[in-house]
Amino acid sequence: MYSEEITQRIKKAIVHKGEQASEAYVDSLTKVEAMDLYLKDYGEKISPGEIRRVILEIFGVNLEGISSLEKLRISLYSKGQWIAQKAGDLFIVYTGANDVDVKIYPTAYFKERTGLNELPEKLIIKLKKLGYKRIEGGALYYKNPLDESVSLTFKDKTIGAIGEIVMDGYIDL
Repeated sequence: MYSEEITQRIKKAIVHKGEQASEAYVDSLTKVEAMDLYLKDYGEKISPGEIRRVILEIFGVNLEGISSLEKLRISLYSKGQWIAQKAGDLFIVYTGANDVDVKIYPTAYFKERTGLNELPEKLIIKLKKLGYKRIEGGALYYKNPLDESVSLTFKDKTIGAIGEIVMDGYIDL
């Protein structure tokens, strides 16, 4: 479930607590418990970059990526909750269960300010190249054909395509 490095740190922390550090025990831990044990083994001096890396690996949350959404004015709904959302955002990236599928559509703010009821044509073209298809309501949709979470690379390409369109023509809305 976790990388070898993360698993080894968790096991070391478990042993220090006087418990059995089996694979089954590590797998039975909640993500919060795993993170807590990892940090206990790591010690007091852990860099912010390392903390972000571990959060990405354990929780599947890319804090650096989320931070970039704010300036690109992208709302993100993922893992059953709003991760990033502001009133002046232009586009919504909505991921389904386990990040297997993604839907992208314009916000009401974007529609009101531009008069467009769907994504801009340039963005549609870029996203179709990544495998997205048009669906009702002016949105684009992608579902991983392997029924697995979409890769971090795919997510980065999607956000990059949206960001490029925002920076090229909509940043001042």
